Amino acid sequence: MSTAALGLNDTEEEDLTRYLDVTRAEMLFARGVILVEGPAEEYLVPAFAKKLKISLDHLGISVCSVSGTNFEPYAKLLTGLRIPFAVITDWDPIEDEEQKRPLGYNRAMKLTKLIHAANEGTEAAEKLTKSIAALDGAYNKMSDEWDKIGIFTGGNTLEVDLFKVKAIKPLIIETLIESGLSKKKKALVDEWAKDSDGLDQAEYLTMIERIGKGRFAQRLASRVGDANPPGYISRAIKYVAQRV
Repeated sequence: MSTAALGLNDTEEEDLTRYLDVTRAEMLFARGVILVEGPAEEYLVPAFAKKLKISLDHLGISVCSVSGTNFEPYAKLLTGLRIPFAVITDWDPIEDEEQKRPLGYNRAMKLTKLIHAANEGTEAAEKLTKSIAALDGAYNKMSDEWDKIGIFTGGNTLEVDLFKVKAIKPLIIETLIESGLSKKKKALVDEWAKDSDGLDQAEYLTMIERIGKGRFAQRLASRVGDANPPGYISRAIKYVAQRV
């Protein structure tokens, strides 16, 4: 396979040139790739794959962080090389009344157009994006359509989605408490342990930022061996595993 006809613009070429260092260039030699936003997913996705009894190493599947949410250059590259891949991304809802659509919606729609155009042609891609746009507001139905082409979106951000999983919540509480919280913060976490609906998402995410998302995820990954992942992560892992 050749990358000569990918149609990358200058910015995308620069992104890929910076990204494909010695470590990340493994995606070029993988049988399948799971693209994720950052180090948190890099630690947790392999741990969840083990729970699903799927050996990513055995199948030749690499979990690759794009260090952000700009998946498009990497989706172009992998589509052009015919390497099976999935994208796991946050929904990122926002409260700005002038921008009602979640950031994840816009991200998924751009990827839909790109991936489907590469596989089925521009006309088919336009038709698909219009049909998904018509489902606006019906998250589950949109998610079903995105799943078919390898785009898997959470319901919020990764850390919030994980907290909503009954089996994972106590593991998150343990991980937060062991990080050495102040008395006030620990009392707050204890309240969240009793009542998930009382979760202060902004404060929760701030705590994780202070620990470091990667470090927090690494510690959590050592605990999640018996816990099922959120549905969208399970589906992403299975999507690639079934195609390699």
